Amino acid sequence: MATTGAFNSGNVNIGATAAGVFRPNVWSKEVLMFVKSNLVLLPLVKHYDADVQSSGQTLEIPNVSAISANLKAQNTVVTLNYNTETKTTITLNKHYESSFIVEDLVKVQSAYDLRSDYTSAAAYAISEKIDSDLATAMTTAWKTASQTTGVYGTAIADANILAVNRYLSENKAPRTDRALVVHPKGEAELLNIDKYVRYDALGVGGKDNSIVNGKIGRVYGVDVYMSQNLVYLDTATDEYNHLMFHKEAWAIAMQMQPRTQAQYKQEHLGWLVTVDVLYGHGALRTNFGYVVKS
Repeated sequence: MATTGAFNSGNVNIGATAAGVFRPNVWSKEVLMFVKSNLVLLPLVKHYDADVQSSGQTLEIPNVSAISANLKAQNTVVTLNYNTETKTTITLNKHYESSFIVEDLVKVQSAYDLRSDYTSAAAYAISEKIDSDLATAMTTAWKTASQTTGVYGTAIADANILAVNRYLSENKAPRTDRALVVHPKGEAELLNIDKYVRYDALGVGGKDNSIVNGKIGRVYGVDVYMSQNLVYLDTATDEYNHLMFHKEAWAIAMQMQPRTQAQYKQEHLGWLVTVDVLYGHGALRTNFGYVVKS
């Protein structure tokens, strides 16, 4: 005889154990790898991830300013340095998500990989957002501070890179950890400069040469990367904004690395999948970065 009325708590529940095959742990790793492989700027800036992973809504970074060396005169006391220090505050308010639902009908009539494919697409959306967010903020900050070189509508010249390299050195940025990130248009412009692709000028050959594999590689001690997520403005004169900076020019705190979560939604008869990330970022050393226009 069929039962009616209130829900029978003795019924068998298809819970976490019974439905464990639908909850593959490998997805989270795949999403993290996918996001990392599509990020260019993220690995090139200063990280404070460990400081915020347990808790907090802001990150306070104390700034130690330079002190002076003073002449010691005979029979006089030393001259004391006294600085009122400042701090850099990073607000952890960048919480982005990319979500979708795969209904049972689609899952059954298509293939199991459909959910995995959409998870990868969501991961790409998150990675693109992080990279674009960093690019926009860095470009805006350095243009506002008039830390630019080059002219819109004119290809990147060797002189532009030399100029920024000089500015970074004058601002006491270390010679290591400098990077130039260019738009695909900028990559083509650099590869059109003879000294960047000649075997004899580079002193390298084979797989490391840009003629062979299209890599720009390294110029004047600066690592060169390409990103499609740099700021481009479609105006009368197209505006391409490339970035040249030292690692400590910008800081980021990833409070929550990109993660994936899945939940079965009975009202939709499908699986809700969300990929999300939580972080904050900001300028660390304002004179350690420049926009190269072309």
